[in-house]
Amino acid sequence: MENKNFIAIGKIVFETPGFSWNIPHTHFIVSKTPSGNYEATNLQFILDSVGSSVKEAAETLARLTAHYVMDIMIKRRGHDELSEVVDTGDMEDYWREFRKIEVELSRTKRDLSHNLDRLWVAAIKETMDEYLKEIIYEKAKDEADAVYAALRDKIPDSMALSIEYKTIEAA
Repeated sequence: MENKNFIAIGKIVFETPGFSWNIPHTHFIVSKTPSGNYEATNLQFILDSVGSSVKEAAETLARLTAHYVMDIMIKRRGHDELSEVVDTGDMEDYWREFRKIEVELSRTKRDLSHNLDRLWVAAIKETMDEYLKEIIYEKAKDEADAVYAALRDKIPDSMALSIEYKTIEAA
C-alpha cells in the first residue's frame, strides 16, 4: 500500500435483463503509477487494468470484469464460484483505502453511493410521474398492452454495463 497513490474510486453496475439472475455491483479503486499510468483494481474479483487515464483504466476494467463474470456465469459454476471468489480478506487494505476516499468525497457530496441513489430516485420519479400515467391510460386504454410490449422489446436481451468513478484530485 505504501507505493500506491490512490486517486479515484468507482462502481461497476451490471444490468442483466436477458438472464434470470443478477450480478451485484462491484467496486474499484484507481491509483496513479510512478510512470504516469493509471491502475484500476476490482475489489471483489481482484482484477486489474491499466490505462493512460482514469477513464481508460476504468472502462478497460469494466470490460475485463464483464468478460470474467460472464465466463463464470455461463461456462463455469455461476454464483457458487462468484461466492468463493469474494469470500476472502485479501483485498481488505484496498477496501480500507476505498472507504477513506468515499468518506472524503462525501464532504462535498461527490461520494458514489449518494450520486447513484439520486440517479435511481430521479429515474423512479420520472417513470412513476402521475401525470404521465394519466395521459398514457387516457390516450391508450385499448393500446396499453401493445405500448408496453413495444417498449419492452427495446430492452436489450444481453447484459449491459455502466460505470461511475470519482477522482479525489486533478490527475
